[in-house]
Amino acid sequence: MDSTVIHYRLDLVVRLLDTTTGSAVDEHNVQFRNGGHSLQLTPRGNGSYVLINSGREDFTLQVTVHGYEPCEVPVCYEKLDERIPIQEVFLIPSENTAEGEPLLTFSGQLSGLEQVEAVSLRHALCSIQEFDERKRIMKVFQKSSRASLEDVAYGLIRADMTGYERIEILKETGKGEFKLKEPLKEPFSVNSPIARVIFGKAGQDGEYILRVRDESEDLRYLVRYVVEGETRFQVVDFHQLDGVVLR
Repeated sequence: MDSTVIHYRLDLVVRLLDTTTGSAVDEHNVQFRNGGHSLQLTPRGNGSYVLINSGREDFTLQVTVHGYEPCEVPVCYEKLDERIPIQEVFLIPSENTAEGEPLLTFSGQLSGLEQVEAVSLRHALCSIQEFDERKRIMKVFQKSSRASLEDVAYGLIRADMTGYERIEILKETGKGEFKLKEPLKEPFSVNSPIARVIFGKAGQDGEYILRVRDESEDLRYLVRYVVEGETRFQVVDFHQLDGVVLR
């Protein structure tokens, strides 16, 4: 009797994350599309979905989740792990969401805008102690018994608070030690703060949205934005937004 062998290949893992909190989005009302065509991803819990036997050609993933702004994310397999390609999707909660703290929105329009994101100037998770460039290992001073750097994207804030370097963490290598995806490109000062990146949305016409939770009296953020290839920074107080725009 002939036997039939069925092969399954994991071609993509999508992780849905609330960009304001870093927490997984475990919402059942989710739609994935590619070029207007529906994609059937299988839920695996904790905001994760998998795509099986779809092929590994680059595409733009369109994501619609109840309670969040719709978004599009380019899936580039060259930038993903070959064995388990994980694409993280950071979702901006919509203003009518009833979950968590109230939301504050910084929005506007800037010609040529390509990217927008921010880090909190109040909620640093830890600070840098030293960096081994050869091993790409960063040691940190922990604010508590254990630094919680469980996300991927963080900002290493300059001592004068005028900007930050985006860093991506691959894994924790020891207590208070983390391996970075790339070496640090900018000089840093010992004890410079490290904060989680909150991603915003930049439209093709230059419209932007950056949204945070209204969870403290001090909501000063350092906004990083790219205009026609030029990276700029601006401090924004989300409690004082009248007349404030990106320039």
